Amino acid sequence: MEAIIALLTGILVVVLAIGAGQWFLRRFELRPSERLAYGGALGMGIVAYLVGLFTALYLLNGLWVVLMLVALAGVWGWIRVLPLLRGAPSQRTPPPTLGMSALAGLIALLTLVLCLLPPDGNEWDTLAYHFAFPKLYLKAGGMIEIPFMHQSYFPPLLDMLFLLGLWLGSEPMAKVFHWAMGILTALGLAGFVARRGGDGVASALLWLGTPVVAWQAFTAYVDLSTALYVSLAVYALYEGITQKQARWLWLAGALMGFALATKYNALLSWGLLGLLGLLWCVRERWASGARMLVLAGILALAIGAPWYLRNWYWTGNPVYPFAYSLFGGEQWSQAQADAYRNDQLKFGMGRAPAQLLLAPWNLTAHPAPFADPIGVAIGERAYLLPASGMGYLAGLGILVGGGVGNGLGWLLGFVGLSMLGWFVLMQQVRYMLFVFPVWGAVIGARLNRLPRWQSGLFVGLLVAQGGFTLWLLGSSYLPWLGLAQSDREAFLMRRLQIYPAVRYLNTQTPNKAGVILLDETRGYYLERPYLWGNAGHHRLIPYDQLADGDALVRWLMQNGYRYVLINRMFTPQGAPETWRALYYDAIRKGSLQLVFSERQVEVYQVVGQRNQ
Repeated sequence: MEAIIALLTGILVVVLAIGAGQWFLRRFELRPSERLAYGGALGMGIVAYLVGLFTALYLLNGLWVVLMLVALAGVWGWIRVLPLLRGAPSQRTPPPTLGMSALAGLIALLTLVLCLLPPDGNEWDTLAYHFAFPKLYLKAGGMIEIPFMHQSYFPPLLDMLFLLGLWLGSEPMAKVFHWAMGILTALGLAGFVARRGGDGVASALLWLGTPVVAWQAFTAYVDLSTALYVSLAVYALYEGITQKQARWLWLAGALMGFALATKYNALLSWGLLGLLGLLWCVRERWASGARMLVLAGILALAIGAPWYLRNWYWTGNPVYPFAYSLFGGEQWSQAQADAYRNDQLKFGMGRAPAQLLLAPWNLTAHPAPFADPIGVAIGERAYLLPASGMGYLAGLGILVGGGVGNGLGWLLGFVGLSMLGWFVLMQQVRYMLFVFPVWGAVIGARLNRLPRWQSGLFVGLLVAQGGFTLWLLGSSYLPWLGLAQSDREAFLMRRLQIYPAVRYLNTQTPNKAGVILLDETRGYYLERPYLWGNAGHHRLIPYDQLADGDALVRWLMQNGYRYVLINRMFTPQGAPETWRALYYDAIRKGSLQLVFSERQVEVYQVVGQRNQ
């Protein structure tokens, strides 16, 4: 019951944030779904910045003030906006549209319910940093630098909302904020397409029925937030230029600013959107619009800047740990930067020009090389969760049959250039999620121009994909819901490989005994001070100055680390690296003694520290 109350509380915060965002939309003529999407995006962005401000000032008790402000602004905003949401009298909805709406609603409801599940082995990034560093902020009483966790330097707009949920003691509440980003994206997409005379419901189903989108919706990742802000910024830019209204450009700038606060990847979107927008303004001979667009771009940088300036202050690098050759950075090196880049290059199917042309097909037919190996087993079949599905590839047929027109070619240009950047940088499917709502908008806006049999075929494909996604998540996750609510420990023991070792450390070791994590980064559930031990993460452990295992153990003892956890499932085969050989030498000499081993996870204790 507590988890359900937390879930409903999270929804309440989202609803209030949507109301608060309406204060900035008073001069806009919007469809109801657009008003909800833009208002929610602005409101949740502002809430995240307020949480970040109070966290940076070490005023976590002041988060109650944030909640009260959001409540007051949200209630007043809803009072003002409710008359605008009534809209025109609705006409009879065709059965296919009703069916698609029902399917989209079921997917939204299922993913909301699945937010009740604690993060498990399929949420690596949640456990490694998206929940982990907000938890460390809460323990410290404010925003601290975490030099061993380079992801803690990433722009943390959504992580600040996660912090708010965790501050209230609720993982489901924190997850609801990411779920809401996906739902708001669907609403914004549907509204934009309907404004163009297209099928907004089909576009929303295309988005929500995408396997990787539905899976992300009940995780504490952040990719859906980038998709929300970038796609809404694209829509706002389109409206601004086609209507020649500067207020839309300012809205696009504000949304892109929040996008910059979600992921470094949004820097590429900022540049591409600015370039395409300027070229579009020149073509439309709207000189004042071009000037306004430049100012809107500056506004975007100003909104996103605090997190980049924080990184510059802490490390000397605004985009730490990237661009090391340009900016450098504390606790990093060129060798680590090269290794990081090599890890990114492992995704995908190569970077030859032919692979770029084949990317739409490969993403659909061969998703595994483009995703983390996260999946579920149903019977004798294993299904990859971060898959793009069939809809976006089939959308190419929409353009062949229905054309583009109405300025949508500029959106298509954004999609193509974004995919080119994704192809060069990192071919991870979830890193291109922000492209899906823009591509889906072009598809949906032209769907009604097709012959009825063709549009019906495409709608049938969307229903099949959405139905498959609903079945996949329902059959693989719903059976675990009862156990998760009745016995959280038992759920985690079943669903998280490292949890038995984590529970041992939490229950059988001194409270202040530090832990080194080797070949493992998921420290969220660990209630002991910990440090990622692999040399590629940082330079806090002076491996190059340690001669042997004895020297390593002395360093561990001097710095309060009494245990070492090694996840052998991810230990590379072959001759160990020099830094890893130090641990093996200490184990061979008996300086590190094995005290726990289960599921390929081993815990070693520094000998002689049992009673400390």
